[in-house]
Amino acid sequence: MSTNFKLEVFESNKAIKPIGFHTYSLKSFKLEENPFKVIRGACKKLANYNINNGVYENGKKIFSIEQIENIPENADFSLEYEGITVLEIHENKKVYEEYIKTLIRNRLSTILVNGKYKKYSTKYNISSGWFKDIKGNWNLIKSDDGSIQLERGYKIRVNIGDDNKIYLWINTVSEFRCKDTIMDLLNKGKNVIGYQIKNDWAYFSQTGVVVDVWDKTVVDNLSFGSSLKDYYIKKGEGAKVMDLPNETPVVQVKPNNGNNNISYYPQALRPIITREKISEIDSNFSMRIEDLVKRDMKERIELDKAFIQDIGCLEELDNLSFEENCCDPYRLGYRKAIVGLPKLLCGDGKTISCGEEQKIFFHGFYQPTKKTLKLGFVYPMGERDLLIQVVNEIYLFAVKGCYHGKKDNWIKEGLINIQKGTDISKDYKLGSITDYKRASRELIKQEEVDIVIALVPDQMDDENPYNPFKSVWAEHNIPSQMITMKTAKKFVMDAQKGKNGSKWYLHNIVLGILGKTGGIPWVVDKMPGNVDCFVGLDVAKVEKGIHFPACSVMFDKYGRLMGFFKPRTPQQGEKITTEILQDIFDQVLFSYEDTYGSKPKNIVIHRDGFNNEDEKWYQNYFAVQGIEYSIIEVRKNISSKMLDEEVPNMNPTTGMCIYNDKTAYLVTTVMKNKKGSPNPLLLEKSHGSISMPAAIQQVLYLTQLHVGSTQKMRLPITTGYADKICKNLDYVPAGQVDNKLFFL
Repeated sequence: MSTNFKLEVFESNKAIKPIGFHTYSLKSFKLEENPFKVIRGACKKLANYNINNGVYENGKKIFSIEQIENIPENADFSLEYEGITVLEIHENKKVYEEYIKTLIRNRLSTILVNGKYKKYSTKYNISSGWFKDIKGNWNLIKSDDGSIQLERGYKIRVNIGDDNKIYLWINTVSEFRCKDTIMDLLNKGKNVIGYQIKNDWAYFSQTGVVVDVWDKTVVDNLSFGSSLKDYYIKKGEGAKVMDLPNETPVVQVKPNNGNNNISYYPQALRPIITREKISEIDSNFSMRIEDLVKRDMKERIELDKAFIQDIGCLEELDNLSFEENCCDPYRLGYRKAIVGLPKLLCGDGKTISCGEEQKIFFHGFYQPTKKTLKLGFVYPMGERDLLIQVVNEIYLFAVKGCYHGKKDNWIKEGLINIQKGTDISKDYKLGSITDYKRASRELIKQEEVDIVIALVPDQMDDENPYNPFKSVWAEHNIPSQMITMKTAKKFVMDAQKGKNGSKWYLHNIVLGILGKTGGIPWVVDKMPGNVDCFVGLDVAKVEKGIHFPACSVMFDKYGRLMGFFKPRTPQQGEKITTEILQDIFDQVLFSYEDTYGSKPKNIVIHRDGFNNEDEKWYQNYFAVQGIEYSIIEVRKNISSKMLDEEVPNMNPTTGMCIYNDKTAYLVTTVMKNKKGSPNPLLLEKSHGSISMPAAIQQVLYLTQLHVGSTQKMRLPITTGYADKICKNLDYVPAGQVDNKLFFL
């Protein structure tokens, strides 16, 4: 087993030395309110007005490379120059780290392609639209109509170590540049409300959502006392707007990192296009760029090396440069480990290895549903024969152990007890939301059912019945299993031709029915660490400022999933109020006591990357209950990758981990037969006595317990299921602990 795995981080060839910065004290009547916020805000404004000068802050002072010349008009602060100060490095790490990023951007801005084109755009983020082909020629990669261009974004992070060396974290991502601006789309008659955008004119990253297009134009006075056009002229950027029409409408944008809407020229804004959107609007282009977008770690490291070569030597730091090989994690204060996968306990006390999940249908489920299930069915008009064939396939597989009507020795009889027949059924008319709701309501009036099986169209558009069906049945506490027409027809075709291609679909449908009716296919045979109960928390945003907290619950040391809980009342802000926290954890304790007769002694809480709840509340609540608790932040969207230098494609394998006493990077994705490279999880311990090795093992083990499929999740089912609840709020009953997993 390999031991030569690392993070995608590069070490400088020498340590940096203290240097001098122009230093300013800030004067403002607002300083007494929140000095850090005021100084940080002033620094951003000054940086935007002094684009060729690096401007930084340390929470107390403002610093710059050159003297600051431009101060915004109507600024609510002033600067007092204090001369040049040589800053101690470790007391001012943030200043030095931002300064080094400035030097890197400045250096990259000089790199040319074909002797005349700038290779990198470095205004606020670093990106490049130039790609080298197999012949060594540089090309731009565009869609056939030229409206979309593929770019490569370079997200960098700079850390200064205790040894004063610089550690450069690199994460390359695929981005798409749209030729059209929001103004172009308006001229084409497009409704741009709701578009995700970025400000192309900014010198630091500005993104948000278009919320309005005003009747006011760029020459009308706005709330800050002047017009948008005057604002750019006074800012010294009049060249951007002087030739633009005065009748240009003002566009209002809700920024992603703020609350107050901002006014923009529509010519400054470009839509943000995702890979998923590209697949929808230009599938040929999406397929053409597949190999450029999905890269294994060997390809990523080659790009990193070229990037480091372009940075070259930084003359301002005594010709400092970066090594082209990733540094050993111990240089960053980390250790390495490989965590093995658990054994899974299933029916008849049998254990299976991870990767052998299909054997569950031979051994049977750990906890089958406790009664014979009564199923209801809905289907499009004219498709009853297809429904009957699909229902027969499910019934024979789950009850009789048959596939395509023939006994299969690898399928155990009685996996799930299902009532035979399609008597409780209702057809519906395609294309009518009203008829979808009518059919779903009439079905449940016929007779009480445990779960509904619905045949639905393949396309997920506005007229698809998926959402109306799920919502209506959730109101009546009835789970549902959707089957697309494409899947249903595959059952029939495979049965006619004697093929096995539809067996995988049957596996997942049967597991879905099991999980949605209270059954459990498998549990962990031996869970590491002293834990009685796992709790997963996540927050769903339902509209501006309104959030729903979600809780999924894991009982006992085996990871036996017993239920989930969604509070009835949403709350303002992303912080979960103490009243709702009380409700969540009271329900956890009540459910545990109902099952085991006593309170849990030790709880591990997994949260999806937010840490703004009331920590004092946790301490008081669990102290009163006499319960030990630990909190592990499980972050899925991070800008760090791992690599294994001992395998040809350098992709790390599941279980590889780099960690210290508080933080861990853990690979949980199996990349077999997949393109690209795995994205590790970032685990951070924010409270508790649990060791990081135990926390790492628990998280990895919990990624293996997904109920609704033989495929594994990247996330542990604690935060993974909480995330699913948040994305399926309308299909999940509120105010009750339930073990029927509506959201699968």
